[in-house]
Amino acid sequence: MGLNLSTVVSDRHSSNGATDNVAIETRGLHIYYGAFKAIHDVSLKIKSREITAIIGPSGCGKSTILRAFNRMNDFVSGARAEGEILMHGRNLYAPEVDPVEVRRRIGMVFQKPNPFPKSIYENISWGARINGFRGNKGDLDALVERSLRGAALWEEVKDKLNQSGYSLSGGQQQRLCIARTIAISPEIILMDEPCSALDPIATLKIEELMQELKKDYTIIIVTHNMQQAARVSDRTAMMMLYEGTRAGTVIEFDDTNTIFTRPKDKRTEDYVSGRFG
Repeated sequence: MGLNLSTVVSDRHSSNGATDNVAIETRGLHIYYGAFKAIHDVSLKIKSREITAIIGPSGCGKSTILRAFNRMNDFVSGARAEGEILMHGRNLYAPEVDPVEVRRRIGMVFQKPNPFPKSIYENISWGARINGFRGNKGDLDALVERSLRGAALWEEVKDKLNQSGYSLSGGQQQRLCIARTIAISPEIILMDEPCSALDPIATLKIEELMQELKKDYTIIIVTHNMQQAARVSDRTAMMMLYEGTRAGTVIEFDDTNTIFTRPKDKRTEDYVSGRFG
């Protein structure tokens, strides 16, 4: 079965200060797909209850880094990680750690909305059940409402909970997927280009929702949209290919205002100003 992380993450509100407000940290992270090296030597400290954006040109490993945080790369044949990803001092890639538990604690919202082929209600309730929810019908009803409210969707769907999740608009489907994610009480929410398939109005709603969610969750977002990164994130990691290789690495990591107005690396300046990438 592997180590259950519940006792580890239950200490997230601890006052011992050991984590220095760090939700998750990478140390010397290298990622390979077979013989191909995709990520080179990334060390990051992601702060709790902030939005961290990962930006950079296509093919530099942004999504690979994101999927490494909750071990989604495990599903790719030949993928392996070297170095450490630490959550409350525990290396998430240690052999005794249960990757299923990691994914419960670190939820993910994908580029394209992917509701289950079930009703709106069942998207939340079934998702919660397969992740260990054991309450009664009343508890489940409350969880569904709470999750939909948390995703700013309740008022729009409260009278059609038995309708298919596919009956919703693209933006509503994405918020349904966010509701399904927060229903299992993760600590961290990963978002991989969550607005790329949405129109500007739906994008604005997701961005406003992210600002609300960061009061309770740590959010890490991959985006190609520089304006979005500047609008929503507190800190930004800039990725590029490591010199002379096809492996991505982080060349600069700072608060977002600094990255967009006073970057230390000329490559960052060229990218965020549109002169590169």
